[in-house]
Amino acid sequence: MRGRKPSKSSEYYLPTPCYMLSMDYALNYDTWKAEIKSLRNQSKAIVYDKDKVQSNSDYNPTEAAAIAISELQIKVDKIEKTINEVSPDGLDDFIKLAVCYGFTFTQLTTGKHHMPLNKNEFGKIKHHFYYNLYEKI
Repeated sequence: MRGRKPSKSSEYYLPTPCYMLSMDYALNYDTWKAEIKSLRNQSKAIVYDKDKVQSNSDYNPTEAAAIAISELQIKVDKIEKTINEVSPDGLDDFIKLAVCYGFTFTQLTTGKHHMPLNKNEFGKIKHHFYYNLYEKI
């Protein structure tokens, strides 16, 4: 199933560049979550004393970190909202593992995961996810 995209006759068809953009966007989920965590920790450590700081600019590092966190959170929320829209009840975690972490169908059905979907159902949900995500980005 890895690298397979829907055919032109599918209701979830996207041209290859669009499909790849959607896949790459979803694979950045973990990176963006880590960056949000890092920025939150960094903004707590910033000491900003207006009396001692002399600067010609109005740059505020705490404000810059807050803006960056907000922008990243919007991206993460798009992915999470799309997962919730397309996945059947109780299967959100499996879909997240597949689209955000690159797990294959085999990895999700063997070992500790035991996903209860067959290959066709799973593929349709993934294609639906990428189609809906592309509409949001």
